[in-house]
Amino acid sequence: MCYTADMNSAADKVKFLWGTPDEVAANARTGLPTFRLCRAGGEFPPVAQTLDFMPSDGLRVLTRAGRPAAVTWSDDDADYCLQAGVLPPDLAASRGEQAAAVFREIEGLLAETGMTFANVVRTWLYIDKVCDWYGEFNAARSAFFETRNVFDTFLPASTGIGSANLDGAAITAGAFAMKPKRAGVRAEIVESPLQAPAMAYKSSFSRAAEWFTPAKRRLFVSGTASILPNSHEVAYVGDIEKQIDCTMNAVLAILESRGYGWRDTVRAIVYLKKPEFLSAWRAWLAAHDLPVTFAAETVCDVCRDEWLFEVELDAQKAC
Repeated sequence: MCYTADMNSAADKVKFLWGTPDEVAANARTGLPTFRLCRAGGEFPPVAQTLDFMPSDGLRVLTRAGRPAAVTWSDDDADYCLQAGVLPPDLAASRGEQAAAVFREIEGLLAETGMTFANVVRTWLYIDKVCDWYGEFNAARSAFFETRNVFDTFLPASTGIGSANLDGAAITAGAFAMKPKRAGVRAEIVESPLQAPAMAYKSSFSRAAEWFTPAKRRLFVSGTASILPNSHEVAYVGDIEKQIDCTMNAVLAILESRGYGWRDTVRAIVYLKKPEFLSAWRAWLAAHDLPVTFAAETVCDVCRDEWLFEVELDAQKAC
């Protein structure tokens, strides 16, 4: 089922919402897809962050179970599909089956727009109690990717982070996909100069992906944490300051490898394992002359017990 939405405000965008269940419910009244992420405590205020590259009109909204799950639009360059808050249809299924099912749901939404998973540039995967079953989740994702030939087409950038959701699902997901209409519109996988490919430790995503149009290019940096150079081992176990610095150096290396810098960042989220780590993050920003508004800040569980910090960001430049 789908319907055409009348969008009149540029402020109406797909959003990430974090907070207590009551806070999220109060802020999630929208006719657009929303990541409805929540936690039991209230250490941080609710965080809302918008995906800015969606236009404010000409949108078609796709629904699942009576709720918006995706928006689609087209321009001279490409057809686009942006999904958020996608849920597995059976919340009583096992966690592994919910993970497999949510990828099938993403695929079904893409099919309604004439796309396949090969068109996906980036995914977001918010996994409840992630440290308890991250291996099982990875196995489900890799199995889906193998059956759809994703490893031989385009391995998207991604964030996989620990967060509960308002719906009580084991996982809620989203994706950005685009299908080019003309030459010069494309996506490319971007490797990290300081980190081994995620596939080296059987995690099925690329470190970053870059999207090109004749007017602009945008770099999607995957969720990134502190890893020893060219390995998959956690760096600086137990040291939040060094983990932040190691992570941000890895992100900067990706940015600079494609001609970007911190000032080109247009969207960022930091995930802190504990609220008391906020002061270390703010100190890093101050030391690098970056504003406190550089990133949305929230408390989420990073996918390994030893990781204390993770960041994702987008950077954009005119062509």
